[in-house]
Amino acid sequence: MPITIEKIIDLYNLPIHELIREAANVHQENFPEGDIELATLLSIKTGGCPEDCGYCPQAARYNTGVKAQKLMDLEDVLAAARAAKEAGSNRFCMGAAWREPKDRDIEKVAAMIAGVKALGLETCVALRMLEQKQAQ
Repeated sequence: MPITIEKIIDLYNLPIHELIREAANVHQENFPEGDIELATLLSIKTGGCPEDCGYCPQAARYNTGVKAQKLMDLEDVLAAARAAKEAGSNRFCMGAAWREPKDRDIEKVAAMIAGVKALGLETCVALRMLEQKQAQ
C-alpha cells in the first residue's frame, strides 16, 4: 500500500498509544519472528560544527564538554564496525559533526563506507549538506 500525505497526517494525529499499536502491527506483519534491526552509531567526526541545531547535542547552544575531534582514521572506524558486528549489530551508522564536508573528507568517508560494507554490515551515514558530485 503506497504511503499518501493523507495517511501520514492520519498517523501524525493518532494518540500515542494507538500509534504504538499501529507500529507494532506493522512490525509483526513484516517481521513475524519478532526480528529487530540492531544498529550501532559511531561519531566519526565530533564537535566543531558551526550549526546550531536544537536536536543535536553537539549544537553550539549546548555545553556538553565534548571536545572537537578530527575525522577518524579508516582503521579505527573498521575496528569499531567489527566490534559492532561481533556484538550483534547488522547496521553500522556513522555521523559527522560538520555543516558540509570537503571533497577530501568525502573520499575518506567513501573508503569507510566501502570497508564497513565489506564486513557484511548495512551502512548509513549522516553527513549534512552534500553537493551533487559528493553524493555520487
